[in-house]
Amino acid sequence: MKNHVAYINITFRFLSRVKWKSLFLGIGLILGFLSFVALATNLRFWYVYETSIHSHQPTEIPEAEVAIVPGAAVYGKIPSPILMDRLACGLELYNAKRVKKILLSGDNGKTDYNELRPMLEFMLNHNVKPEDIFVDHAGFRTLDTLIRAKEVFLVKKAIFVSQSFFLPRAIYLGSELELELYGYECNLRTYKKETYYSFREFSARILAWWDIQWDTPPKYLGKPYPIEGSGVSTWKGSIPISSHK
Repeated sequence: MKNHVAYINITFRFLSRVKWKSLFLGIGLILGFLSFVALATNLRFWYVYETSIHSHQPTEIPEAEVAIVPGAAVYGKIPSPILMDRLACGLELYNAKRVKKILLSGDNGKTDYNELRPMLEFMLNHNVKPEDIFVDHAGFRTLDTLIRAKEVFLVKKAIFVSQSFFLPRAIYLGSELELELYGYECNLRTYKKETYYSFREFSARILAWWDIQWDTPPKYLGKPYPIEGSGVSTWKGSIPISSHK
């Protein structure tokens, strides 16, 4: 009991000597600095995006090798509204002959979750030539998608298809990775969690900046598979190759 009382007395004496004003001032300065860095980082992303080529009209975007369509949530085999709009816009670019190929990149890392199959089926059901569709099964996040587009599929010029609240991060990453990347804004509706996504992007951009500074590698890389010729052999794990040879 005496030991407990002594410990409490020592604690109170220590707390009484702490210069609380100085401590709070120090914490405030640190938080203020971190907030400034976060804001400056986000403004940098917006500057890069605003000075890039992007539009919601296919004819206002230069022709490129490929349209990169990143994955998003699927419910069973049904694409979420965000993913459905990306697919529709990727198809629009292809039909308008702004691109010759379509690169579908998404999460296929679990046996019970596959973003790529409904994405691939959408393109095939809308008469995209099978040989013009390439599938990246390791596009777990935007950084992975873009690094793999460059290093695995040897893409040099592409149109990135996504909603406007996601595009600044993608365009920034593309510029840092020395990819000639244009943005196609596919806001075809008002999305249920649009405000949430916009706020989440604030922290996601900081993480993206950090990844660039530290050269964060993708989860998987692999041997080069140039984005030319036929992409059918990249479908493995999505739709049996034999059914579309």
